[in-house]
Amino acid sequence: MNRHWFSVIALVSLAACSSGAGSGDAAFSEDAIVGGHSDTKDAAVVAIDIGGEALCTGSLIGPRLVLTARHCVSETSEAVDCPAQGSQIEGERAADTFTILVGSNIRTARAVAIGQRIITPDSDVLCDHDVALIELDRDVTGVTPLALGSLSGVRTVRGVGFGKRGDNADAGKKMTRSNVAIHSESASEFVVGVLSCNGDSGGPALDSKGRVVGIVSRGGPNCNGPDSENIYTRVDAFHALIDQALGTGTGTGTECGSGKRCASGSHCNASTLRCEATN
Repeated sequence: MNRHWFSVIALVSLAACSSGAGSGDAAFSEDAIVGGHSDTKDAAVVAIDIGGEALCTGSLIGPRLVLTARHCVSETSEAVDCPAQGSQIEGERAADTFTILVGSNIRTARAVAIGQRIITPDSDVLCDHDVALIELDRDVTGVTPLALGSLSGVRTVRGVGFGKRGDNADAGKKMTRSNVAIHSESASEFVVGVLSCNGDSGGPALDSKGRVVGIVSRGGPNCNGPDSENIYTRVDAFHALIDQALGTGTGTGTECGSGKRCASGSHCNASTLRCEATN
């Protein structure tokens, strides 16, 4: 099966980024939510305008922090296969080329912030490391950030994104699809069937409580059909990176809530909104 990274779709054609996942031969490309319906409720799932030329999806997980896929923010080699045979990252795009759009349709969405810093794993490959964070130049107000979750015990997910609704369908509208079964998982990724398509790259997989447990990475061979599958990066494999970006600490007393998470080994006390060590 030919698996590919979901490609970044040109804004002029309302295409979006996303990618196919799995082991074996994988060429990175982008996909959108397939078989879903219009989504007007997930305000924290945002569109990422890349220099006015391309589009990805992301999740607002803090007042000024967006979680997305690394292939959305980096310059990558033309052919990207997994497992990696060498370096797949050729450079990084400037942070200020990313504009965050809030809304349910990119035609009417409003620009709320631009990037000021890009945070990525210490790796030169995308395989098992397709995650990135965009630190913004200002707080995004009026939108409640999404919480993060663990894949442990999760059997189905809900996808959200601005990608295409199928191989020959349009992109640009925020779509969602629920109750998509997880077929398999590894330490850093998991695989589902038909769900995402071009333009969904970087978008979230949500658990039953609305917590982000995955990030669209790649898929193939098509956006829909019996052999289609999509690979998501596991959020819980990168808690240290995300906690550092959020500025959370492991000790007691760290402020939490309202999008501020506690680091691994601690939890947020709902009464005091302070991190406490987990027994």
